[in-house]
Amino acid sequence: MTKRLALLTGTVCLILGFQNCSQNSLQTSEMASLNDVSVALPPSGGGESASTPAKVTYVEIPNVSDSVVEGLAAKASELGQYRLVIATDSGRIQLVDEVNTVIQERCLPAGSLSELKTILSGSSVCAAPVKEADMCAMRYKPAYASLYANETRVNLGEEKDSCGTGLKDLCGGLADVFQAYVSHVRNNWTAMNCE
Repeated sequence: MTKRLALLTGTVCLILGFQNCSQNSLQTSEMASLNDVSVALPPSGGGESASTPAKVTYVEIPNVSDSVVEGLAAKASELGQYRLVIATDSGRIQLVDEVNTVIQERCLPAGSLSELKTILSGSSVCAAPVKEADMCAMRYKPAYASLYANETRVNLGEEKDSCGTGLKDLCGGLADVFQAYVSHVRNNWTAMNCE
């Protein structure tokens, strides 16, 4: 009788032990997928095949307007070109000048950081086909944001001429969603305080 009880107790402990490991593994992988912001980048050679996803570590929002930084201690005219750099893992926002000096730090609220991760996670960057034209006008449209993934900078929305040479952006409707998100951060970052 004691052998059966010992065998039964050992079997129950063994089953429950593996069950807990399995649940812990699932929860860990779910948390990792929420924190991992990976984007599929187009191949550098310009081919049609999709590349493997690359982890995005920073989002850069260039050319923050003077009106946004009026309240800072430093004069906007002394800052020159400046930009916002957002860490995708922590949501820390840094106002950085042209020589990479951090002027001020803020933080994305938890909801905004979650929204950023939702927009970027699993998305892809598409290179737009160049329009066929007799002649392309010399027109430059700067990027509205840049993604830093695996030491590669991808400028989103940048056009080098009127035919769309070099245009890369998030695929599908995510481009419009991300542009709206970037606009919101650009206009409201001064009110985003670290907790």
